[in-house]
Amino acid sequence: MPKLLSVLAAVCLIAACSPQETEQDKTAENISPAAPQVPLDEEIYSFDLNTLTPGCSGDSQIICAINMSVKCTINPEFSECAEHKDEMPDFVFMQDESLQRPTSQSYKITKIKPLEDNLVEVYTQSTCNGNWFGLCNGNIIYVMNLKDGKWIVKELYAIEA
Repeated sequence: MPKLLSVLAAVCLIAACSPQETEQDKTAENISPAAPQVPLDEEIYSFDLNTLTPGCSGDSQIICAINMSVKCTINPEFSECAEHKDEMPDFVFMQDESLQRPTSQSYKITKIKPLEDNLVEVYTQSTCNGNWFGLCNGNIIYVMNLKDGKWIVKELYAIEA
């Protein structure tokens, strides 16, 4: 009898220590986004009011979304901006002469930081010839959200170097 109890105790101990998949683990697997594929090369994306073109030639939805946000920052009346208005922050479309909206802007992606719940931060080094809330010169972070299978600019903010 003592041997039987020892064997049962060992089986219970082994079963308790074996990995088990919980409902929480299954949920976390289902909502964790894969890190988006964005080239972190030295490419600089540049835009100018007089040469804005429709469309996006980039292979990355993230880059295309940031490019659209920059185009609409430079010119909120640009042909594609109304169509993509819900894919970027509302303040991009504010009309106020005191905003000092840039007429040219460029950026380079320096880091991608995946967050939880389909969010990604894209760190950029940006330059522009305006002031525009301080959101086009220096270290600008675009907070991207995967919405209906498409990456959009949820928010952007600046940080000090």
